[in-house]
Amino acid sequence: MSNLDQHRIGLIHEGHFYEVLINKEPTIFKEDLYPQVARLPMELNWPKEDEKKLVVVSYNSTGEGHQPFISKRSNQLPEDGVKMLLEQRIESSNCFSPSPVGGSVNLPQDTE
Repeated sequence: MSNLDQHRIGLIHEGHFYEVLINKEPTIFKEDLYPQVARLPMELNWPKEDEKKLVVVSYNSTGEGHQPFISKRSNQLPEDGVKMLLEQRIESSNCFSPSPVGGSVNLPQDTE
């Protein structure tokens, strides 16, 4: 598939397009515990009031490790907005940059 056949979804802010990538598999944030703490990392439980919101997840440093938390959140997205994002998700990480113009350059090789 050429870059001309690919669709991009994102936000326009101050006249610039910012691409939003949705991975097929969700990211699981876990509490990162220091090795001397004798328990398994715990998954972050998302609050129900943050459902369908854009969020920024950060980590807090604690005495036992790093605890993920939601540091920023948007208003709830409309149902059709969530549907449009999920329809444009990607199967795996991929380069969405446009193809470079021109060809490769043969640089002289060291003969030493």
